[in-house]
Amino acid sequence: LSRGNSSRIFAPHTVAMNASDIRQSFLDFFQGKEHTVVPSSSLLPSSPNLLFTNAGMNQFVPYFLGEQSPPYSPARATDTQKCIRAGGKHNDLDEVGFDTYHHTFFEMLGNWSFGDYFKREAISWAWELVAEKWRFPASRLYVTVYRPGEGDPASFDQESHDVWATLFERVGLDPKIHVVGGTRKDNFWMMGDTGPCGPCSEIHFDLTPEGDTGGRLVNLGSPLCIEIWNLVFIQFNANLDGSFSPLPARHVDTGMGFERVAGIIECTDQFRDFGTRVSNYDSDLFRPIFLKLAELSQQQYLGTVPTRRSNLTSQEKVDVAFRVIGDHVRTLSFAIADGIIPGNTDRNYVVRRILRRAILHGRYLGLGTDGFLSKLVNSVVNTLSPAFPELKAQENTIVEVLDNEEALFNRTLDRGLRILEDELVNHPGKVFSPDAAFRLYDTYGFPVDLTEVLVRDQGLTLDLDAVEDRMKVQRERSRAAQEKDVVAPISEDVPTQFVGFDRDEAEAKLVRLVTQGGELLALVDTSPFYAEMGGQISDTGELLYGDSQRVEVTGVAKRGSSFYLKLGGTFDGEIPADVWLRIDQAHRRKIEANHSATHLLHWALHEVVGRNVSQKGSLVAADRLRFDFNSAPVTADQVREIEQSVNQRIINNDPVSWLELPYNEVKTRP
Repeated sequence: LSRGNSSRIFAPHTVAMNASDIRQSFLDFFQGKEHTVVPSSSLLPSSPNLLFTNAGMNQFVPYFLGEQSPPYSPARATDTQKCIRAGGKHNDLDEVGFDTYHHTFFEMLGNWSFGDYFKREAISWAWELVAEKWRFPASRLYVTVYRPGEGDPASFDQESHDVWATLFERVGLDPKIHVVGGTRKDNFWMMGDTGPCGPCSEIHFDLTPEGDTGGRLVNLGSPLCIEIWNLVFIQFNANLDGSFSPLPARHVDTGMGFERVAGIIECTDQFRDFGTRVSNYDSDLFRPIFLKLAELSQQQYLGTVPTRRSNLTSQEKVDVAFRVIGDHVRTLSFAIADGIIPGNTDRNYVVRRILRRAILHGRYLGLGTDGFLSKLVNSVVNTLSPAFPELKAQENTIVEVLDNEEALFNRTLDRGLRILEDELVNHPGKVFSPDAAFRLYDTYGFPVDLTEVLVRDQGLTLDLDAVEDRMKVQRERSRAAQEKDVVAPISEDVPTQFVGFDRDEAEAKLVRLVTQGGELLALVDTSPFYAEMGGQISDTGELLYGDSQRVEVTGVAKRGSSFYLKLGGTFDGEIPADVWLRIDQAHRRKIEANHSATHLLHWALHEVVGRNVSQKGSLVAADRLRFDFNSAPVTADQVREIEQSVNQRIINNDPVSWLELPYNEVKTRP
């Protein structure tokens, strides 16, 4: 497999560091700086406003908010975090294949400080690793610092600017050239609509042959000057009303693009040759996948990159397909290993769309309908399971799910292609219907860019703006229906004692009233109300005070160890110090029944489907339950057997009891 138009052969050759070496070097470096090496968290996020884990900081949000204390001494950590950016605020799906450095799945190398060190140490260590240990040429490095525009939060990041300026001056480089100001768009990092955030400082690397752009390509989306590391200085919490509040402590959150660094080091032969195009896909992270894909398709990958989305040459189509499939099979393997199975809603639908996009590009390579994605899984597992052993443990499940999904979509795809052919035959004009293009995307999973290529081959044009208008309407409809939770910091640690296991009502102290998102919340020191958590909705009921006054309790939110009652009204007169809390018993009993039914369903899934079924989420409400789990599709016969098993247990009227145990002990019980 050859790379681009160069004579260099895309085959194993000696470099100073391969990808595994780079990953380990990063972790070892920060372990030497007293950081605890922690494992990657699951791609299934715990944060309520994320589709996928999309950054290394996600698992540390409780530490940033002050809900929990970090279990590290000193309060520092380092890791490589598996991430997916294919939906929500951070979405790189449509870029994959058409450039050399975007991915839906990637590893983010990071180091973290939880109220310990801050900007000076983070920047100095980043320079030490990149410029001194790994020997990135300093003359090709450019950094950005936050320079707010009108109405933007915070002020100019003078401290970061001064630290960077000193480092560049030490090696004889002009900081006026190498330190660049960036706006909120590029240099103020936010996890989502709400949550921890702050100014950031990015490191960019000049990949031009001469390396003398003087920073002119920074943040222009050029493949010749790409960001490799983002140092985020978490100081604020973004609130639902658009305001920014200072956090109780200042933190450091950095994220390095592992695939980008691996591609740069290998493609430049350890910075000795900048004469050929640098690509993430030309590193040993993708080589085994591409070699297997070339064997299956009998096509050659030449590494060409189109400068447009239309009128691609035959070779450009092939090379885009290689990159799309190479990226997507990694995403699919990791997602399925973490229990995110292709489906019809939310993150599961995004995974299904990624899978279908890969299959469509497989058609361009002539891979037909026999199934090919599962044949690439072993290449992914062999390359990445030393760092992520869950891939090896779940390899059979990954293969099974991909085979089933590919067979299902190939039947759907054939129907979609017939619809496309009918539209082409029956269309009298030269413009393909945007309604048909949107229907192909929405119903059959056809990416619009692929539809455009297909109709262009027939001499028709497609109004992409008109299709985008229809997609915007759909997104607005989806956004309007989306449930959002607010990520908010704890300003004061006032623990609440939960007494609801034994009591339906209790006396309590009203500690504080707060208003958030238009809701009145009451913090209490004692509560018979169960707070919403673990997929189970909260209790409802009433708060009593005075002689006979009452306020409805519509729900309960848990923040750290504190319970906040959501009040459906206000207090008459003076705010009481002592209150009486009483749950809605009928509502609680219905929730309890569905909670027990959830356990029965989990048991039956183990008995009927297999012991490897594990819970990946749930909803326990008064009127229904939902149970998310990782598994191959459950057959109709298995569904009947599960129903019969659960119903028989209910008919037996077995006694129900509860036992409170430490979480780690629960995980080890049979």
